[in-house]
Amino acid sequence: MGITRRLQCRLGLAVVAASLLSWPAQAQKAQDTLRIGVYQPISMIDALYDPQPQTALMDRVVFDTLVQYDSDKREVVPGLADSWTFIDDRTIEFKLRQGVKFHDGSDFDADDVVYTVNFILDPSSRFRFKETRYGLFESVEKIDAFTVRLKIKMPYGPILSRLSTSLTIYPSDVHGKLADKSTFGRNPIGTGPYKATMVDPARGVVLEKNPYFKEINGGQKAAKIGRIIVMPIPDHQTQLAKMMIGEQDLMYDVPSEVAELMRGNPHIRLAVRPSIAFTYLALDVGARSGVDKFKDKRVREAVFRAIDRQALVNALQPQEIAAEPLQQAMCHSWHDGCVSSLTPPAYDLAQSRHLLKEAGLPSGFSMTIATWGAARPVAEAVAGQLRRVGITAAVESLTSTGFISKRASGQLAAYIVAWDNGGGNPDVESTVNFFYEKGDRNYNQDAELERLQKAALAETDPKKREAIHKVIFDRATAERYSMPVTPLASLIAHSRDVKIPVGGTKKPEGFTFNLLEWN
Repeated sequence: MGITRRLQCRLGLAVVAASLLSWPAQAQKAQDTLRIGVYQPISMIDALYDPQPQTALMDRVVFDTLVQYDSDKREVVPGLADSWTFIDDRTIEFKLRQGVKFHDGSDFDADDVVYTVNFILDPSSRFRFKETRYGLFESVEKIDAFTVRLKIKMPYGPILSRLSTSLTIYPSDVHGKLADKSTFGRNPIGTGPYKATMVDPARGVVLEKNPYFKEINGGQKAAKIGRIIVMPIPDHQTQLAKMMIGEQDLMYDVPSEVAELMRGNPHIRLAVRPSIAFTYLALDVGARSGVDKFKDKRVREAVFRAIDRQALVNALQPQEIAAEPLQQAMCHSWHDGCVSSLTPPAYDLAQSRHLLKEAGLPSGFSMTIATWGAARPVAEAVAGQLRRVGITAAVESLTSTGFISKRASGQLAAYIVAWDNGGGNPDVESTVNFFYEKGDRNYNQDAELERLQKAALAETDPKKREAIHKVIFDRATAERYSMPVTPLASLIAHSRDVKIPVGGTKKPEGFTFNLLEWN
């Protein structure tokens, strides 16, 4: 189950200790303050300079984008822009909302959009994902106080979806005066439904409702809870103990084992939300790591057929999602443009052994599976299943930084990790780029997929893009390059005073701060 006996013991002791203490009558509802734990310190709220998933939780509600994506209606809707027009296939004109204010009370206008884009384009501006997320920007032009034109380098089908998640707007008067722009996230100023009144790696983050915020259409929603305290608490057992004694109101990314310890507590509720995130197994087809076994398609298929995906879901995921159909392709069906007709090879131990024998490996072989984070229990369980066909798999558990470094340098023969389409992007383009674009992440080494990936990005007709995506995902499935293994449901523990709404978001965490409310 991906949890050590030592951790089980510590969790059990935490539960016993918590049960000896009394529960506060109203938690923090009376103070209109919600307390949530995060697993790493937050040093800044700025998606450019700190693009980690935990930071994104706050970045989404502190800042706004020109357009938003309505997860329920499945369409792009107004954000800081009231409307937009394609002047040509490379130029978009945005009419900006009037009357919008930043958290410091200053007015938002075209100067802020122009400043933000030009800051991103400035060669001296250096931050992670600059090229992958913003490399298509060519220029920006101010037409009048509330009209701007954004020009991109080439026709780009999913440009609006990309803008709905990546282009947060800075206040030009504040950001522009900073000598070190990377410090802006310590005292961030945006236009979103929450303003940050404290950002401290040791003490946490305090978010307060933005009194200037005005809700429109299907875009960003106004905050319902007045104050949110985000506490850095790195271990599950401490968060569990705080939940049990009423010192914490919400815990996300809850392991199934921890959730079971909470199910009998009358003061705690568990919410399970289907997520766009999933774990997957990728193999080194191009022998970048020096391991050449996976160049043989029969060996790749033998590995896949030895994995009982449904058994893994039953064992490792919340019982509420066990009946959901297994994922077909290396993309989540919710995303725009995720189209496929083929399915991964079915679980079949006899066929797996036959393929190994046919490939000259009748006794199996040894391999190493790299992993990190939430995918580790899945990797460990897969290693156990592979032993049934003679494959001895060691699991190498890495930090996220260590994994990214090893993957980039071609050191991984196999790995099981999680993927969520870049977090918030509603279009499957992030997945297509991530897995099939030529670069240091690509272990397929398939020139045809690289060609199709470029063709999909340049295609602006949605139906034609989908047709290209279908070829991409079906080819990848047929060649056994990689395989989705398990979904990663969002399991949230919360005080009975807190309401987690259904719908409104498909974020990996299963919620956004401004959608939370009191019962």
